Amino acid sequence: MFRKFIPLLVILALLLGALGCALLGRPSLQSDTVEESVINEASGLASSIRTPGLLYTHNDSGGEASVYVLNKRALMPARIDLKGISNRDWEDIATGVDPRDGQPYVFVGDIGDNNAKYPSAFIYRFAEPEILDTLITVAKIDRIEFTYEDGPRDAEALFADPRSGDLYVISKREENCGIYRLAYPQSYDKANVARRVGTLPYSWVTAADISPSGNRILVKTYSKIFCYKRGKKQSVAESLAGKPKEMPYKLEEQGEAIAFDEHGKGYFTISERLGDTPVELYYYK
Repeated sequence: MFRKFIPLLVILALLLGALGCALLGRPSLQSDTVEESVINEASGLASSIRTPGLLYTHNDSGGEASVYVLNKRALMPARIDLKGISNRDWEDIATGVDPRDGQPYVFVGDIGDNNAKYPSAFIYRFAEPEILDTLITVAKIDRIEFTYEDGPRDAEALFADPRSGDLYVISKREENCGIYRLAYPQSYDKANVARRVGTLPYSWVTAADISPSGNRILVKTYSKIFCYKRGKKQSVAESLAGKPKEMPYKLEEQGEAIAFDEHGKGYFTISERLGDTPVELYYYK
């Protein structure tokens, strides 16, 4: 009699194993409301390197020249004011370690250009401060001015390659978005030239980020998130020429920001506020 049950037990075990794998493969989603009314047009997101567990965000065109600090539960412990610069159209933010001095920096991308009319775009770099107060003023800011080798364009995606120090910008509005590289070290005295190193087979790229180890790249559009694997010897352009994996994404009202967590294991998104809809900080793990 016992022998008759063995095949059934094997089948049951296989089914339970398959179910367990399916459940383990399903990402968890954490959602927290951003109560701070000042964060109403969030257009960029980056994880702190100096203070793991904190995030940086900012508003887009016409907003304050400020970076807002959030924790993982969407609470705002601090604001960083950038002295002497303006917010023409800030669209993304990134963090990265300078290969020369080994220090972590924040990069703010003033790269929005809806009508492709500005002769230059800007990336503002400043050293990551210690978050010891609720209001921090930063006066020492490096200005990275750049032009695109193929003419002005609108962009909303910026990230810093942790392996090389190169900065990457992805354009937004073309049918096939362009990938542009600002080689390290960038000049702070004269305009840099962003070289086109690749093309993506889709449009409306609103954000991008790279994992702390540089082995994965996230690219976000209004409706999808793509993840690209990167080999140890691959360039960013080679990685983005590969076939991506589509990642889980809960559609937002106007989602224009994404960031890996400090370990590169999960990712955050945040949306601009539209009407009375609350701004949510989503965490996928």
